[in-house]
Amino acid sequence: MVPKNFEGLYGPQFRMHNNCLCEEKYKNGKLVLPKLCNFAPYISKQISLDDGVEPTNRIRLQGIHECGAELPEIEIAATELNAFNWLPEHWGPDCILEMGRGIIDKIRYAIQTSASRAERQKVYTVTGWRWIDGKWEYLLPGNTEHTVTLLGKSRGYRMDGDATELDLVYLTRLASSGPVPDHMCFPLLALVFLSPLNHFLKLAGCEPKFVLFLIGRTGTRKSTLAALLLSFFGRFTAADLPLSFQDTANSILYHSFALKDVLTCIDDFHPATRYEEQKLTSTAQTVLRAYGDRVGRGRLRSDCSPMDARPPQGNAIITAEFPPDIGESGTARYLSLELREGDVDLHSLSFFQELATEGVFCRCMHRFTEWLKETQLREKDRPEDFLLLLQNLFRRYRGEFQKSGIVCHGRIAETVAWLRIGMDQLAGFLEANHVITPVDATYLRERCCEILYELARKQAASIAEDRPAVRFLKKLMGMLEAGQVCLLSREHPAEYQPSNCIGYEDDSFWYLFSDPAHKAVREQCERQGEAFTISCRELLKALAAEGCLETGRGESTKKIRVDGKAIRVLWIHKEKAREIVEGQAEKDRELPEGDSPAQELSQPGQEDVNPCTVSGSAVPAS
Repeated sequence: MVPKNFEGLYGPQFRMHNNCLCEEKYKNGKLVLPKLCNFAPYISKQISLDDGVEPTNRIRLQGIHECGAELPEIEIAATELNAFNWLPEHWGPDCILEMGRGIIDKIRYAIQTSASRAERQKVYTVTGWRWIDGKWEYLLPGNTEHTVTLLGKSRGYRMDGDATELDLVYLTRLASSGPVPDHMCFPLLALVFLSPLNHFLKLAGCEPKFVLFLIGRTGTRKSTLAALLLSFFGRFTAADLPLSFQDTANSILYHSFALKDVLTCIDDFHPATRYEEQKLTSTAQTVLRAYGDRVGRGRLRSDCSPMDARPPQGNAIITAEFPPDIGESGTARYLSLELREGDVDLHSLSFFQELATEGVFCRCMHRFTEWLKETQLREKDRPEDFLLLLQNLFRRYRGEFQKSGIVCHGRIAETVAWLRIGMDQLAGFLEANHVITPVDATYLRERCCEILYELARKQAASIAEDRPAVRFLKKLMGMLEAGQVCLLSREHPAEYQPSNCIGYEDDSFWYLFSDPAHKAVREQCERQGEAFTISCRELLKALAAEGCLETGRGESTKKIRVDGKAIRVLWIHKEKAREIVEGQAEKDRELPEGDSPAQELSQPGQEDVNPCTVSGSAVPAS
């Protein structure tokens, strides 16, 4: 709104006259007011944007045209003021600057002198925990004390009021008998309540470094389920999830930095063509590396000075129809949950969706963060006791898993530990609010632990399949069986060597030409749309590590004599190679199908525990 009184709006050298910005001058002792432009612009608000790394300033401009019309309020970066490129774009060609040397500098200076009367506002462009004015604040749009602004589809994030006892009862209902089986519901809820802990886990030196893959065919409601989980942090539906694989990798990483201490979803890994699969797989690889390492890309400013990195600061669910082909280390950076046809109880899902629309779960998360402030974050900018608690829990849960006998990548033990911490906090929160008993809380923790161990066994098998040596041997054996490549008899080699020959064999060994064998497998993977990027040298190390490569004197190859000629080849133990491939296949067949983990889980104290009963009264049915 244009101020009623323009007196004193500008510095002493300028004033508004006839709705135009004019300069004050004296000529022959008389005051003259040469016009600088045919409008009067001024700063109405100074905005400081705080993203937690590098604050930036923006300004809002208003004005009045000489015809008396109010000019619309516009917002520009403070650095854009000098160039005046914003003028024709926002206020049109009717706003004219007078001609003359230094006119632009005078107008810019006059506008800046109006800043002293402008409103000042601090806006946070990142969510999550911040130490502000001597206390911890959990920032989300809708915060009554601080302004938080997010852009694009992230506008769905928001804070709601405090939860009622009935809201907490509904949360308990979701945990005990949600719309999906326990072996999916428990890890998902654990991830939800792990997310607000990210900031403090990072301070404790054990920041979560994984994503959760929700895998299912089209129509299995995986996006709808993801939206339900995100409803703890705002209002979302399957049609407006924050991020998707239609976005660029840089866009996803930009938003993943701003979405701190919350859960987000990167929706719809579903390539339709070979080219699209390569593109989306590359994006998935970039995203998984970013979340799995929590390291942002290094960038330089225009003056070549380094910018602060912006790594992901929250947690993420990725929905996909199948997991991307990203190798052993990439697979170790995620935990996958497979959603099968019929796993989702549609009636129950609709019931919980209605609760989410009413803000029930959003209010529960607000109560959870307030509970953390009251119990763990007592007016300390570095809550040492809470950090030590989280650190000890992480080490304890990781150590327990490592002693369980499940052989897998070291990252899986950490993933299990992080999710157990999330469920531990959820159970403690519900118990502290008297909606479940201590026995119920123990049941939630132990049930979640056993489900996570079963998922870890599955994940270990997936990672093993992605080991370069295992993939090479599986492809090689398949190509030999199909006649795509061949091996000649070492004892009775043919006079003519076929073009697809990659070596020799006898009863005990395959004698492979290293480069042709590696090339044949790599080309086969490319034809099948799979990545096999490991070099020949690294492949030989992997084969030796698996124990199927006969080496000699520190070298990967050894000589054999064929038809009186000495040639250097790889010596692959046939039996050991088959044991590796067939042993992996046998492990895959032994893994439980569908919701069998939930069926086999023991329920400690079952005679005393009814997860659908809270504080002596039945939870409202759906």
